[in-house]
Amino acid sequence: MAWSVLLVVTLLEGLSGLGRTAAFSPFLNDLCRDLSLSRTQISAAYALAHLATMFVLPSVGRLFDRASFPKFLSIFTLLFGISFVGMSGLRIFDTISWVSLFILWLGTFGIRTALHSYSIAGRSTIALCFSKKRGVAMGIYTLFTTLIGSAVPSIAYHLHQHFTWAGVWASIGLLWLWMLLLCPFAAKPPPQNVPTVSSPLPSEQKTTYRPVLFYFVMTTLFFKAFQNTGITLHWMPMCHEFGADAEKVSFGFMPIAVVSITTTFVFGHFFKKITPATVLLLFLSADLGMLCAAKAIAATVGVYGFILFTGLYYGLNNVVATLVLPVLFGVKKIGALHGWAYAFVSFGSSVGSFYFGWMSDRASYQTALSLCMVAVFVLILCLLGIRKSLLRHEIV
Repeated sequence: MAWSVLLVVTLLEGLSGLGRTAAFSPFLNDLCRDLSLSRTQISAAYALAHLATMFVLPSVGRLFDRASFPKFLSIFTLLFGISFVGMSGLRIFDTISWVSLFILWLGTFGIRTALHSYSIAGRSTIALCFSKKRGVAMGIYTLFTTLIGSAVPSIAYHLHQHFTWAGVWASIGLLWLWMLLLCPFAAKPPPQNVPTVSSPLPSEQKTTYRPVLFYFVMTTLFFKAFQNTGITLHWMPMCHEFGADAEKVSFGFMPIAVVSITTTFVFGHFFKKITPATVLLLFLSADLGMLCAAKAIAATVGVYGFILFTGLYYGLNNVVATLVLPVLFGVKKIGALHGWAYAFVSFGSSVGSFYFGWMSDRASYQTALSLCMVAVFVLILCLLGIRKSLLRHEIV
């Protein structure tokens, strides 16, 4: 029973990638033309929707605990489908810009909320029902959702070549309404007994809380989301500005997923032999490499560099989020810690999408990336400045 539930959730979350940021990018210029809106306006609506989602997610989590599993999935599957169908009719209001922006914000808010609800459902199901095979379940879940998600940019690119944004969004919405038929088959099984821990974990050792260290790590996570969402939302017009082959770049997101998964497993395996400071330094270095490669993405070597550094960047981010944070700050208040982390991530996503849209209208994407490189370089200097504090948190 537990595996069938996980299968349904994995399928829903994986295919819902058609509502993620990368799937919007190919249609960005078309939206600007058809609705007489600027990239800044569309990016602002997207950013505000992302920001609003941050405030409702705690209630979504409480709903998961109280509602039956089929009911929970049905609510957010319906929300996902209706949001896409509603946004497909934006052309009706193409002469009233503020109405178009409001509907775009409302639809994006519904899509983002539904997307996060699938993540909550997937991870909560694994925590509740796979106490003995949690690692295997999490590995399978992460592998398939990542691989499916990595194909989204390429799928979105090819859909854009043959269909309008209104047709694609209406089709996705109608498809998702059919997905409601899957929800009754995801009856949540009873939780398995959770084994007790006989010895303390290494991360339960006493650590020295340092506000500077805390805010540095949170700022790093904020900036990661800031860049990810901004670049992913604007990758299609960014390719046009740089003279890059958009089809080749969209296909490159698939090997990025492979590099990311490999990096996560490798660094996860050898994590006890390195320090959190080293992981953070490698993370920021990969970030800098990704930005340099993005600026040169018109060349073949730039595409390969973007694939390599972005994969390393994503994979090391998984290590930071799941392993570095508990080591640096302990597990006594790990829930509150992750709550702050996701708050910074959500805020970064909302600001980043607007920043790249605003910069493209005022200057260029090249300038936007150059300023990001300066910010990463400053973060590296800050990391070297607090390295002594980080070195005290070695894993033993």
